[in-house]
Amino acid sequence: MKALLSPIPAVVLAILLSVGGAFVLFQRQTAAAIAAVVAHRAEKQEAARPEKPWDFWTPEMEQVAKELAGQRERLKSREGELASWETRIAAERKELDVTRRQIEALRAEIDARLVQVEAQEQRNLKTLVTTYSKLTPSAAVAIFKQMDDALVAKLLALMKPDVTTAILEELSRDPGPDEVNVKRAAELTRRMRLLMPAPAAPAAAR
Repeated sequence: MKALLSPIPAVVLAILLSVGGAFVLFQRQTAAAIAAVVAHRAEKQEAARPEKPWDFWTPEMEQVAKELAGQRERLKSREGELASWETRIAAERKELDVTRRQIEALRAEIDARLVQVEAQEQRNLKTLVTTYSKLTPSAAVAIFKQMDDALVAKLLALMKPDVTTAILEELSRDPGPDEVNVKRAAELTRRMRLLMPAPAAPAAAR
């Protein structure tokens, strides 16, 4: 009974209530201060943020954005096609270079063979010239009638002038129908003139 009537418990309770109230008040003030700091920082960040070009969105803008996206996709597709064409063109160019080199090699081979053929033809022509030059003009004319004008002209161009003259005279001796032999002699003479090398120009006087 004396303990209940003692003032100490009352004093202790009063102290505890006072401390608890101060602690609650301190928490509230601290929370308010933190909230104020956070709000101040948010305002500063919002002020430093750059302004938007616009803060609204319309259907027309969305359509333009879709068209731009479509154009971007088409450009990417076109770039892929161009890259594919460039690769194909490069491959075809390599093939053309190989073909060109093959053609040049074949042309060089053909030229070499033509030179050999021409040399062989010249040897054959000289052999024929030697043979026909020993014949009489009438016998030579009889043989030449079975040959074409191009070959006869080559043979006559390689013969000695007196042999060629005798053969042409024999050919013209019998004009034939419509003077066909005379006309052939004229044609052979024209072809011989084209086959004969041009005379060398005289040296300039010093």
